[in-house]
Amino acid sequence: MKYNNLIALIGVSFLLFGCAGSAALQPDRAIFNLDDNYKRFSVPFSIEESFERTTSVFKEAGYRLDVVDRATGQISGRRGATGDKGASSDKDLKIYVLVLPDGNQSEVRAKIVQIIQTGPLGTTKAEIIVSDEQMYRYLFARIANYGTAE
Repeated sequence: MKYNNLIALIGVSFLLFGCAGSAALQPDRAIFNLDDNYKRFSVPFSIEESFERTTSVFKEAGYRLDVVDRATGQISGRRGATGDKGASSDKDLKIYVLVLPDGNQSEVRAKIVQIIQTGPLGTTKAEIIVSDEQMYRYLFARIANYGTAE
């Protein structure tokens, strides 16, 4: 009798774990939830042009983009060591950007996160949301002026 209960329990466990594993998980997309950490900037361009300008600015700045979704306006990426001449660094940057329609123009919302390796062997990573207004103003100016000053 105990043997039958054990087999039934194992069978039910497989069914439960099989159903739970079938949903597609996208943990990188959860970060796009709008919160007060996103800085906003209206640009006088169509949503398509704003999206192209924004992705081009980040690609040229050396970001490795992992989400470029024109259908939802989501862009995210990461840039590693940024020191001059390949200097080693314990700091990385992540970006999360949403390009949204705003009437006849568009709005760019951006969040920059600095990743700092900490701990005795640098194995722990702390993430700090950058709140420096000047950094965001520079970013938005680059997007607004992209392709005009060559």
